Amino acid sequence: MILDSIPAGERNSNLNSKILVGTGSRSMKIIKIKSLKLYAFGFYIHPYSVCKKLGTKYSSMPISEVNKCQTFYEDLLREDINMTVRLVVNCNGMKFNTVRDAFEKSIRARLLKTNPNTDYHCLSKFGSIFTRDVPLPMGTTIDFHRTADGNLITEIGGNKIGSVQSRDLCRAFFDMYIGDLPVSELAKDEIGKNVADIIMRC
Repeated sequence: MILDSIPAGERNSNLNSKILVGTGSRSMKIIKIKSLKLYAFGFYIHPYSVCKKLGTKYSSMPISEVNKCQTFYEDLLREDINMTVRLVVNCNGMKFNTVRDAFEKSIRARLLKTNPNTDYHCLSKFGSIFTRDVPLPMGTTIDFHRTADGNLITEIGGNKIGSVQSRDLCRAFFDMYIGDLPVSELAKDEIGKNVADIIMRC
């Protein structure tokens, strides 16, 4: 798994910095017995933001209980908490439209769950960011940031390529990692334990 661009030392960053709380990967089956790893990912969160929003509610609960509490993950998604998913491309030949296709179907279903009355305009705007037929070499980093005011910002190699103002889109995107049927159950569990540990220290 390629995660060289995610420094382990960020786990010990101060409260004004993002902290790495979980890692995983996403694969795609190419034949029945073989799968291809599309990307590795790291999930980051801003401790001050999560403490401010959820500290009072969960700080008195044991970590083991918080991590298994479904409302905990729902609160992480519902509250305007600063968080980031960093993808690291794990194969050659990936292009912008591959990234778009990898997300679009899942986000559409999760948008409907988040808001049955959604008009999908935010998804169309998000997809338009990836319309260029540009190759993404192995090791390329793609960052998705959720801001406190409901913006989903996309960066490639540290350069901002687009932003969509939509709380529904933010929730649907991060639901892929900490919601129902996540990209990786192991990663979701790791994220839950580490965020709960942060809250215990608020």
